This record gives sequence, C-alpha cells and structure tokens, in this order.
Amino acid sequence: RDQAFAFEMEQGHVLARVEWKDRGDGMGVARLSLEALVGEAWQKLSTWDALQTSEWQAHAMSMSLRSNKWRLTFLCNHGDENHLVVQAVRFIIQLPQTSPAQNVMHSQRITQRLWHDRRFADVQVICGEARFPAHRAVLAASSPVFAAMLSTEMSESRTQEIVISDSEESAVQDTLAYIYTGTVDEGAGCGMVVLGHKYDIPGLVEYAAPVALGNLTPENIVGEVRTLRPHADDKLLGPVFEALLTKVLENSALFRAILLGV
Repeated sequence: RDQAFAFEMEQGHVLARVEWKDRGDGMGVARLSLEALVGEAWQKLSTWDALQTSEWQAHAMSMSLRSNKWRLTFLCNHGDENHLVVQAVRFIIQLPQTSPAQNVMHSQRITQRLWHDRRFADVQVICGEARFPAHRAVLAASSPVFAAMLSTEMSESRTQEIVISDSEESAVQDTLAYIYTGTVDEGAGCGMVVLGHKYDIPGLVEYAAPVALGNLTPENIVGEVRTLRPHADDKLLGPVFEALLTKVLENSALFRAILLGV
C-alpha cells in the first residue's frame, strides 16, 4: 500500500533532488512519487522507478518549483507482499549565494519604488494596445535578452521601444511586475511562464509555474494548453507542460473542456 510522508520547511525552497536509501532487498522501494503544495492543492511533479540496491539513490528534479511543503510517496516495493522499508530520505535544496553583510532587501525596495514611480522611465514595452513605461537599466539587468535588444546596434535602442507581439497584455504586465518586485501575481497564467523562459529572466519560471498550474480552470485550460504546447519538448518548459497534462487527466472538468475545445 502507498506510504506518503510530508516534509515541511520554514520557508519556500527550490528542491534540487531527492535521495533515499533502503536495504536493497524485496522490501526496498521500487517506485516513488513527489508532490509539492501549491496554494491549497498538491501538485504532482514526478514519478520514477528505483533500483534494487543498498546504496544511496538520487532523483534530480527536472522542474524547478518553489514550495515549503513536499510530499514523497513510496508506491511499491521490489516484491515483498507485506513490508516496504526505507531507511533514510534526504531533500537537497538550492540555496542562493549570499554575503554576511548583504542586505538582500535593499535592491528590491529600490526596484519596487521604480515600478510604482515611472517618472524616469526611458523605454516603452509594447504589447497590443498597451504601452508599459520601463527603465532600460532594470530590463537589461534582469534579462540578457533585453540587454542585447537594448544595445546600441539594435532597433529597440534607437526607438526606445520593445515590442512583444506573441503574448497577451496581462502576461507582459505580470512579467514586468516580477522584474521590478520579485513577486508573481496570484492570477498569473502560463503566458508569464513562457515569457520568463523566452527572455531568460532568472527565477521567473520556477516561481510562476506553480501559480499558473494552480489557476487552471475549464474556462482557460484550452488557451493555456495552446500557450505551452509549442514548448512541450523544451528542457525547462517541457516538465511544466507535463505537469499541466497530469492535472488535465486527473480533473474531469478540465479534460471535458479540452475535448469540447478541440
């Protein structure tokens, strides 16, 4: 029978890998599943097979997702009909490099102020009918793609305009808000996740993906699938698309909406 164990941390972290160890006999775990708590719901991230060995084993995470509560389930063993025994489990998290004298909130407070006060904006980000005043230095520092676009050789530098034509206005606004404030709007969707990847904005995919997956509804599921489907084979966005498909298969209302939307 499945045995699930929840691991809670004091704050949200990105999980790099899960390590476990058993005796290597028939009672050892043969298949595992990992979930993360996103809002009030558990989001399934990965299911994998284990070897029959007494050595430590590890499963690296293919999808970066930040949470403070994780659930590891041991689904079956290597043949024993009565017992499933695991001796130890280790969760390896990713920690950002910091300095003892570093005030990590200082720069964030400054960019938050810039987001709310656009008096010194020197570039426009355009999507559809919307124009978002922004600061070249902030955009360039947040994204190597924006930095290249705003270099002196590019048209964006001459016109002081960045045109994003393959996204929705709300996704662009949410992305800019993240660049300046480091926060993901609670209504964020998959369009923001794709923009984070397209413009190589650090941390955006891992923060926005769980929010977007938690916002799936029968009303928006067809559009969200269309947004992520072109990236199904991408190394970073592919696992997000797989997580979306898992939610569709586990939710009859979402599955029905997909069939009706074809």
